[in-house]
Amino acid sequence: MSTMLNIRKSPHQLLLFTAVVLLLVLVFSLIAKMDFQYIKMFSVPLTTMLWIIPLLLISLWLLYILTNRFLYSVTITRIHVLITVLTTILIMTVLCIGIKPSQEPIDGYELIGTSMQVLFLIFVFAQLFYLANVLLGLFTKKRRNYS
Repeated sequence: MSTMLNIRKSPHQLLLFTAVVLLLVLVFSLIAKMDFQYIKMFSVPLTTMLWIIPLLLISLWLLYILTNRFLYSVTITRIHVLITVLTTILIMTVLCIGIKPSQEPIDGYELIGTSMQVLFLIFVFAQLFYLANVLLGLFTKKRRNYS
């Protein structure tokens, strides 16, 4: 049975699935009236930043579709996708904890900021796996074709 979301055969489909889930969460959080109006992150309004994350995942999924025949290894693809998805989920979780903390006052804003920086660096360095996968596929004769 061939389905579009066959993650074992093409692990990059997990990027699309995660992006769709995040988009649904964002749509329903807007219905829940979470107020992001005056919150900024990296001098960008937080609502814009929240919508960029799923769009980035969809862009990575499209890149995988376009460069599918140039990729070197399925293992490198799986590593990249898993690190990207896990750090994205952790970034969104830490972001929501930092924005809307529980009723008790949280004194750990420095911890939240530091963890966001570390997660962001892990996310950026994970993209090097994709770049290495494409470059190895282009410069070596051994290519692993995904179907």
